Amino acid sequence: MKVPRVLNNLASPLMILLFSLAACEQFYQSISWGHNNWCMNECLINYAGGFVRRGFFGQMALSLSELTGLSANVIIISLCGIMLILLMVFLCWKSKGRLPWIVLFSPLVLGGPTFQDFLIRKDTLCIVLFIACLLVEKSRCLLLIRNILINVIGIAAILCHEGFIFYGFTGILMLRYFSSKETIIRSLCSFSPMILAFLLSSYFHGNESTAYAINNSLIKLWHHIEPNNNDIYNPSCAIYSLKYNFINCPWNGYSALWEINYHVYTPLAWMFTIFLCFIYLISLLQSDSKSSRETESDLAIEKGRLFIILFLQLLFIFPLFIIGWDYGRWIFLWTSSSISLYFLGLNWSNPRLELATRKVIQYGQRVRLPWVPQKWHLIFLGIPLCSWSVFSYLQSTPFGYQADFFLKLITHKTLFDTIYPFVKLQG
Repeated sequence: MKVPRVLNNLASPLMILLFSLAACEQFYQSISWGHNNWCMNECLINYAGGFVRRGFFGQMALSLSELTGLSANVIIISLCGIMLILLMVFLCWKSKGRLPWIVLFSPLVLGGPTFQDFLIRKDTLCIVLFIACLLVEKSRCLLLIRNILINVIGIAAILCHEGFIFYGFTGILMLRYFSSKETIIRSLCSFSPMILAFLLSSYFHGNESTAYAINNSLIKLWHHIEPNNNDIYNPSCAIYSLKYNFINCPWNGYSALWEINYHVYTPLAWMFTIFLCFIYLISLLQSDSKSSRETESDLAIEKGRLFIILFLQLLFIFPLFIIGWDYGRWIFLWTSSSISLYFLGLNWSNPRLELATRKVIQYGQRVRLPWVPQKWHLIFLGIPLCSWSVFSYLQSTPFGYQADFFLKLITHKTLFDTIYPFVKLQG
């Protein structure tokens, strides 16, 4: 089959090129993001109104701004850029050829936030902090030192975004439980400070007065970014949403259960998207490039292990799909945390994991897909940030993102604005 081979060879450099362009374009655009931008808005939540969830990162940026004289948004952008580079280096270094670079830079992993404009957010930071916790746990430090360091790093991640508890804390707990003779209760006690940080962040979720206090602390910055915006005196986006809790939040994930877009039941579309993530991540897993002795059965074992981690992490992160509707973000956190955990490795000699791996291989051999997953398919894969629709899918593909960027640059219209009149005419 020469055609798929040629397409696969072309797809890898093309994906990296599209990823690089999208990342540069997003960081360039983010300089003008301010009061009415969800990403920058969330990153600058701080403690001006007292302790509040998600305020640590913004408070740190404001403190650095006072020390250096740089504006807080520039510091946020710089830190997010550093986190992206660190994550890229780690994944490419630890991959050892097991996962091709086209997979790592596709919407399945690093391309998720890149092709959907949420690189300037805390997600990449939290994944890097998660990896730091895993590296500490895998180190040869004394148990007490490991516990202290992991709790400090984990608490910092939770204070940036409390969602860390659903994929970071549970991933760390899983690594500890399967790698030592500790009981699950003792492991939970070891990491109880992280649980306390999560409970405090959930309790101090903020209110309207908190939102106004935070916004007032940023008015000078908002005016600097958007001098002609007369609405900067009222909280908006993520800062405004601090007043909501799980009960009264209008953006709860379960609200998507009734969404139908162009005759497509969107929850089904999201489930199919998660299914595709499973299929392509596992199918495109390759033999270790440094090992010449690895057999097909060894590769089957590795695929079984990756499936187990993906499945467990999906179970742990599932509450986020109920709490919030940023499903594209949750998928990125799921896949990137799972791959990081797979690269660093669980204790696969654990009897429970050995049994689970054998069962996965056994049942996996019975599965027959109606198509053969190829690398070049990923060029046309899209994972929207939220609110799945045909248009959001197209815009979240590597090509769609570029089309949307240049259409806005040249015609001042989005991809949706350009295509929708034709679709409406046909309808």
